[in-house]
Amino acid sequence: MEMRTFFCLATDAILNRDLAALAGKLRAATTVRVAWVQPRNFHVTVRFLGDIDPMLTVALERMIRSIAARTAPFPIEIERLGAFPTPARARVIWAGGDAPPEFVTLVDQINHGLATLGFPPSRKETIAHITLGRVKGRPDKALERALGEHRALPVHVLHVNRIILMESTLTPRGAEYAPLFSVPFTGEQDAV
Repeated sequence: MEMRTFFCLATDAILNRDLAALAGKLRAATTVRVAWVQPRNFHVTVRFLGDIDPMLTVALERMIRSIAARTAPFPIEIERLGAFPTPARARVIWAGGDAPPEFVTLVDQINHGLATLGFPPSRKETIAHITLGRVKGRPDKALERALGEHRALPVHVLHVNRIILMESTLTPRGAEYAPLFSVPFTGEQDAV
C-alpha cells in the first residue's frame, strides 16, 4: 500500500501562532471557501513526492542523510504574504520570503537525488513558503484586497536545522501529517 509523502522543514511555535492569527484575519475578510491549514500542520515545503512505496523510505533516508551531512543549519526570513498563481487568481495562500541560497542548494540536491531514484523532475519554482490555505471557490475582490493589505509581514527568522519526510493522510477533516523520519543538518562534510 502506497503512502503520500513530502519533504519539509519544521516551523516554530511563535511563527505558527502568528500565522494562525493572520489566517484568522484573512478568513474574516472574505466569504470565499478556503481550506485553512491547521497551525500544527504548518511547514516549509521542500518537495512533494506523492504516493510512494513504503520500502522506498530506506533509500530516501540514506539520500537525505548524505545531503544533511553537507548542509549546515540556515535561516529563512518569513516576511510576506502571497498567493499562487497570483492574488487575483489565488489557489494557494502562503507566507514566505525569498529563498536563501542554502534553501535553493538544498532543493537542488534533493531534486538531483530524487532523479537518481527515478522521480520525475520538479516543475515548480523554488520559493520558501508555508501554505496557509487552499482556495476552493472563486477568489473575490475582498480576498485579493486582504492579501494586499497584509502583504508585508513582520519579519520572522526561521532557524532551519533539520529536514523531515512527512506522510500525509487525507481525511474528511483535512490532511493529517506524521513524520516518517527527521534528519538534522550538520554541515560536517564541509568542515573536513
